Amino acid sequence: MSLSYIVSAKKSTVISKTEVGNFTDPKNLNLILNRGNRLDVQLLTPEGLKSVCEIPVYGRITNLQLFRPKNAETDYLIVLTEKLQMAVLAYENSKIVTKAAGNIADRVGRLTDYGTIITVHKSGLIAVRLYDGTLKLVEWEKHSDLKHFNVRFDSINVIDVKFMETKDEIYRMAYISEDNQGRHLRVVDLGMNDKEFRAFSSQENISNDASFIIPVPQPIGGVIVLGMDTILYHPDDRRNPVSCPVSNNTSFTAYSKVDVEGNRYLLSDNKGRLLMLLLNVDDSIREMRVEHLGLTSTADTVKYLDNAVAFIGSRLGDSQLIRLLDSPNPDGSFVEILETYVNIGPIRDMIHVETEGQTQLITVSGAHKDGSLRVVRNGVGIDESNNADCPGVENIFVLRYKSELDNYVIASTDFQTHCIKVVEDDLTAGGLLDFNENLPTIFAGCLFKNAELVVQVTKNGVQLMKEGKTSVFWRPESQELITKAAANVLHGQIVIAAKDELYYLRCLEDGDSLEIQEISKRVMSDEISCVDISNEKDDGSKEANFVVVTLWNSFKLESLTITDLVTRMEAFLPTKVVARSVIATYIDGINYLLVALGDGVLLYYTHDLQNAQLGEVKRTSVGTRPPSMRRIWTNRRQHVFVCSDRPVIVFSHNRKLVFSNVNLKLVNAICSINSSHFRDSLVLADKTSIIFGTIDDIQKIHVRTYPMGESVRRIAHQKSTGTYAVLSTREDVGGVVSTSASTTAVCKSGYEKKAQDESSAPAVSEISSLMILDQHTFKVQHTYFFEEREVSISVISGQLGQDPKFYYIVGTSIINPEETESKQGKLIVFQVDPEDRSKLRFISQKEIRGTPYSINILNGKLLVAINSAVRMFEWDPDTGLRHECASFNNITALSVKVMGDQILVADLMRSMKLLTYRSMEGTLDEVAKESNCMWMAASDFITAEKVIGAELQHNLFVCEVDKTRAAADDSRYPLEAIGFFYLGEMVNVMRRCSLVTPPDDSLIQVSQPIMFGTVDGSIGLVVQIDEKWKKLLLNVEKAIADSIKNCLQIDHSTYRQFSMKKRVEPATGFVDGDLIESILDIERSAALQILSRVPASGDGIPTDPAEILKIIEDLSRIH
Repeated sequence: MSLSYIVSAKKSTVISKTEVGNFTDPKNLNLILNRGNRLDVQLLTPEGLKSVCEIPVYGRITNLQLFRPKNAETDYLIVLTEKLQMAVLAYENSKIVTKAAGNIADRVGRLTDYGTIITVHKSGLIAVRLYDGTLKLVEWEKHSDLKHFNVRFDSINVIDVKFMETKDEIYRMAYISEDNQGRHLRVVDLGMNDKEFRAFSSQENISNDASFIIPVPQPIGGVIVLGMDTILYHPDDRRNPVSCPVSNNTSFTAYSKVDVEGNRYLLSDNKGRLLMLLLNVDDSIREMRVEHLGLTSTADTVKYLDNAVAFIGSRLGDSQLIRLLDSPNPDGSFVEILETYVNIGPIRDMIHVETEGQTQLITVSGAHKDGSLRVVRNGVGIDESNNADCPGVENIFVLRYKSELDNYVIASTDFQTHCIKVVEDDLTAGGLLDFNENLPTIFAGCLFKNAELVVQVTKNGVQLMKEGKTSVFWRPESQELITKAAANVLHGQIVIAAKDELYYLRCLEDGDSLEIQEISKRVMSDEISCVDISNEKDDGSKEANFVVVTLWNSFKLESLTITDLVTRMEAFLPTKVVARSVIATYIDGINYLLVALGDGVLLYYTHDLQNAQLGEVKRTSVGTRPPSMRRIWTNRRQHVFVCSDRPVIVFSHNRKLVFSNVNLKLVNAICSINSSHFRDSLVLADKTSIIFGTIDDIQKIHVRTYPMGESVRRIAHQKSTGTYAVLSTREDVGGVVSTSASTTAVCKSGYEKKAQDESSAPAVSEISSLMILDQHTFKVQHTYFFEEREVSISVISGQLGQDPKFYYIVGTSIINPEETESKQGKLIVFQVDPEDRSKLRFISQKEIRGTPYSINILNGKLLVAINSAVRMFEWDPDTGLRHECASFNNITALSVKVMGDQILVADLMRSMKLLTYRSMEGTLDEVAKESNCMWMAASDFITAEKVIGAELQHNLFVCEVDKTRAAADDSRYPLEAIGFFYLGEMVNVMRRCSLVTPPDDSLIQVSQPIMFGTVDGSIGLVVQIDEKWKKLLLNVEKAIADSIKNCLQIDHSTYRQFSMKKRVEPATGFVDGDLIESILDIERSAALQILSRVPASGDGIPTDPAEILKIIEDLSRIH
């Protein structure tokens, strides 16, 4: 039985909770971000936010709260998880210290529907609203378990509760309660002796949507209550309250105190508006007013930092660091966005697409005005800004001749050289001094800081040129042709390879003459295949002090001192394939030697320069043709670019090399360029042209955003027409011009809304639409608007029956307010004109009885989950869709997946079942069913008889058809659960795909990859690993879990155990890849020490810690 290896390809990006305070140091201000199962501690600096540390948490974090204990110099942090594990954390000596921890769950009690709330008294007493009708009070002492007890509210439903700031040690609290008459504000004093509340004051029937209580600091005191139409101030001395109106339907989402006195507060609402609440204070609050500052992402949390800088944390859009302006900018906003933090959550749908040789995921993300499409790649993209036709270029060099900026591009083919002058964005052919354009150029550059000397290396020799002076020429005394060259241009150093001869040259300017000095020469034991020069930190501003060469027939790698070309280190390459490129570089504090072989394999070693030794060789595939390597600079950092038919960029993450794919099919040559027009850019050559462009931020997973400005629901791709179909919903307000994507289409069709009577109040309605997007530009080509009360639900692209045409099929539901479940819907067939993508043809329509939650295609027939049934439809080009057969016995069929003739149905409440389509009989028969009650969120096939599901309480489980047990009378087999795992996030979508091709040289092989997207914006990967590795991986998981203690002070097995309201199962059938791969982030010596505790796991399974570490590194390369 195989093992499911689960790992994060991209970790959670949603930020729903934040805290601000002096956590790491009394003098430093920290912003702490909740990122699902980890805490991100940031430091506020003049340059912006700087990461201090990331704290893994064994649980889904629901609440954070900073507070300052008595006699403490820094703030402590309270963390509470979904499973009600609580910890009090401090930061001491650059480490996280757990002051107290424990589980605060009760055996009985109903968890509140209004969410968990934490409030802390200045004495350090912690109050938590967990269960209906009660408040839990938590007392803590350092290095001990938490003690807790309950105090009963007068009301069952409590919306918000906060400790009030008082002048003495009174435990005074304010809370909003709700009953049949409305919402009310209660102020009570807590008696710690009798553990009861005593009424202090109250205010009945406040705003029906009052949701937040803001304690006002002393000496003012009291609380502010935020409602949809009114903001209320309630004093704590029984004086008259003060209120101010707000615009209708302002649903507040977050607030933050701006100044210590509590005179100003930042407020955010569900429309993304940022507001300032200003208090007019005398001895008490006399007046309040609200000012509109501008628009931001829809905020779940707002935190004012310092110096008019604030942080907007968002669940529906990107989080932002903003500055508040004294005067409005040209668009009237008082908000300036300083930095954006990408959030791809919540992921509502996701598809896997291959375009131009690049594998990518397209996610449907966000909601409302923050709705967007996100292109997720394992690698980086290059955005083209200019190009010029120039076929056959094999080498490119950039020169900054007599300039601070680059102004020449030298493009060399196999037969000649092109000198291209760069003036702004204009590229013109033009000679440069005595440059030889009749031969291919092996190297070219401008020497020294003044860049007045130009050097060109061709097969015939080395030419040194300067304006007004006689050029000088050097060639090997043996007259051998030059094959390779490497240089340090700032110091005039050049190393030349001519067959088996190696030369070290210095270029000089002596008065009125130029000179090329031959410093040293050496005849190698074999012909030289490639050469590079470098120094300890691969710093081009300092002189190179060593040379690296590889040899042809002996397959040898040698490092030599540059001055005398004496060998310091030599090693035989583990191959019989000739090396074609070599680079000695320094990345993230480590020296590396990279060797590219003729078969597309890249070898890489750590390089100990002091002891002249190489570390263990590792390898990766970078294509199928001979690659070449060049150093490039982006954002003032140096990386290595591998040119091939599968180009990659080499960079470091956590001191480990990462090979990131580039969104290009072929790169022959590349060079960095920084000209007056092409700032911090790249110039590269493919088969036919020279391309100028900028590179995305270099990271393992790259995300590109295409804002939609409305809620996007589903997406499908049609390769034949090069389009995407996107289902969306936007709010239409009468008289207001919308700027959302669906309204910007080249062509529009479908339902036309009637003009509204100008005398009536603006009507608000929801408009559903189908958008057709160009797959390259993501521009909306056509929008089809559905009728009023018709909501688009599902979409798929494919061929139906024997019809060769490709169609988009959309499922819609007719919503009637008086119905609890839709009883009408449609299946609509569209066709995109392959010649003109702006034309969308309405082909056919089939009315159905219910909501089409999911659509799939099985053997050319349409399979649709409609309410409680799964129905099959046949297609006829003349008559349209015809119902063929159905399967019932569901509560609500949420999704249908297909593998061969097998159908996987995920039910709202009844877990999963397998159907098979019998074409001869024309029936859908149930073959297996999981008998437990599971509220499903997503599912997919692993194999035809093994499936994976995600349920609403953030768990994953795997089921397999158990054919060892007799089938029931109706020929059904049990679908037996064989794997359980607590993920801690809700999965919305699963797809059988992968962003990365598994490395060929990996010792451990994986299969059946499934990627999933979550509400929290994470993308995960589940792969199957052969059973022979099961014991090893579980032993490794246990060894790491036993060695790395978590801040909650609970076991890893407790964290990952499958947990539902009335069911708990130990984590089985899964191995936690995030935990296993976390060992790669610690020092190698410490990692090896941990792995030395792993017991033997069977014959033929590695026991050496170094070999086990290599297996973990191989696993980290599958995502």
